[in-house]
Amino acid sequence: MERMPRGGRLEHGRSRKKFVFSYAEAEAGKGTTRVQHNPLSGLSGFKKFFPDSAVDAAELRVSGIGIREVMPPGFVERPRGSGDYLFVLFHSVAASGAAPAPPLHAGSDVLVIWPPGRGQFYGHPASRFTHSWLHGEGRRLRGIVAKAGLPLLTPIAAPDISQFQQALLDMCAELSMYTRPDPAILGNLLENGLRHLARSMGTRSSARIPESLLSVRRLMGSAPARPVTLAEMAGMAGMSVPHFCAVFKRTFGLPPKECLIYHRLYQAARLLADRNLTISEIAARVGYNDLFHFSKMFKKHFGVSPRKMRQRGGLGRTGGTGLAGREDAFMA
Repeated sequence: MERMPRGGRLEHGRSRKKFVFSYAEAEAGKGTTRVQHNPLSGLSGFKKFFPDSAVDAAELRVSGIGIREVMPPGFVERPRGSGDYLFVLFHSVAASGAAPAPPLHAGSDVLVIWPPGRGQFYGHPASRFTHSWLHGEGRRLRGIVAKAGLPLLTPIAAPDISQFQQALLDMCAELSMYTRPDPAILGNLLENGLRHLARSMGTRSSARIPESLLSVRRLMGSAPARPVTLAEMAGMAGMSVPHFCAVFKRTFGLPPKECLIYHRLYQAARLLADRNLTISEIAARVGYNDLFHFSKMFKKHFGVSPRKMRQRGGLGRTGGTGLAGREDAFMA
């Protein structure tokens, strides 16, 4: 007996393909025809691309979906974007933005939406990170994003991700099971998933990171060499030092001092690509006057010395290091 797709009836005239949804074997083309309906516990990460989907591309095109994909340390860096919308749900501490050296954000289920044509920069320099994602474009998708009312290029905490993640699973099933996926079904799944996310987030003002904290984080990223004390940072945020430290860590996933160190070392890693600068000069530019201490902190965070990273090409898109890797290793 043919198995019914989740959430609907079998439709006459729709030719079904064999659908592989055993997560560990998805890429190998093996497994059983099944969909796991509780994606939040025990789900192995996977990704699937749809380069030849029969869906009307002008109406709604989904080129790839990933769910709880675990990435190695490093950054995706696409200065010109990917030509479509990118929805990323970060399940662990990561950094994201539209320009190099993006700031860290909270580490538990944070959504970021990149519109077409905007730079896509995200990852973590020293730790693995987990994310779910979707690449898509089309008139229907643009309308869905506008109706959901979610801000673009703004990390926003997502208290309940279950419906959105299930929508990604069901969209993957629709695109994989049928030779002619139904664009109406795909659009409805995405719209419902995003609307559930928006509802769980409440108002935009309550979901956004307070401007007082963002100003501190921007200072860390824009002037990593500038000496700054906890008292000064707390004063910028209008809080006492203990309260500031607690709120900052709860919001961004790292204590303020560790976040500052992250920005300094990430900037140093990027400067290593400039061979006109000595390592001592780079250390001074990011606030370290003691070269030994700088090298020690650098190796602690990146796993290699500054000199070794320079030999590997620095922390860039190409030339590959154990941290950044090649861009085609980060397809999401």
